[in-house]
Amino acid sequence: MTMFSFPYFKQTIKSNMKFLLAFTAVLCIFLTVMCYVFTPQAMSGLQSATAGTLAGNLLSGNGTLVGFMSNSFYALMAIIFPMVYSIMVGNRMIAEKIDKGSMTGFLSTPTTRNQITITSAVYFILSLAVMWGIASGVGIVAANAFQPDALDIETFLTLNLGVFLYHLVISGICFCASCVFNTSKDSLTLGAGIPLFFFVVSLFIKLSPDLDFLKYVTLNTLFDTQNILLGSGYGTEFIVMGVISLVLYITGIVWFNKKDLPL
Repeated sequence: MTMFSFPYFKQTIKSNMKFLLAFTAVLCIFLTVMCYVFTPQAMSGLQSATAGTLAGNLLSGNGTLVGFMSNSFYALMAIIFPMVYSIMVGNRMIAEKIDKGSMTGFLSTPTTRNQITITSAVYFILSLAVMWGIASGVGIVAANAFQPDALDIETFLTLNLGVFLYHLVISGICFCASCVFNTSKDSLTLGAGIPLFFFVVSLFIKLSPDLDFLKYVTLNTLFDTQNILLGSGYGTEFIVMGVISLVLYITGIVWFNKKDLPL
């Protein structure tokens, strides 16, 4: 028996398409605006004006367009908006269906538990790939339109690969929580709580060098934009993020296949 269900896949796409389009559009708008407003002179003036402040720590960069993006877009918008997408969609994948009773209906058809979880996981991963693929294309087009030759495309694409792998881990946490718990409340407590904790800790680290020791309690440390800008030292982190996300997805699939479901 096949482990993938095309009818269920199409239903999953249809029910989540509006979320994917909305969050992808938000990322594209932010990237376009950043390409439009960026100039080295403007960034130098902004950094001087905010020197010694909390905002100055976030706006630090190497004076290039991709450097500006790495310390603003990839520190905030590129983290929080796709995270919200993963939290919402992850819960909708499994736990919300159990909570509302619709999972019983799906399992009363020839669709198996494995087909539901594997098909859901494939959609989740592909949707994030589509999100960042579109954002990458829009970013390159916007940079060429507003700042010709200002964007280091290779570094920009590496940043997008890194943030995609980071969100694979976040989606894996949300998906695994959705598979483990039978209610949206419990699923969201873990699936939303852990990623938000990581995000808040990463912000504290950026706002004060004295809090650098906190890097050991957040997975956001694995998405190191500074190493990517330098062009080295990020390969191991990329591999670790890929392995963690794979383990989380497999754990969710196996757990859901073996657990008892409420009638």
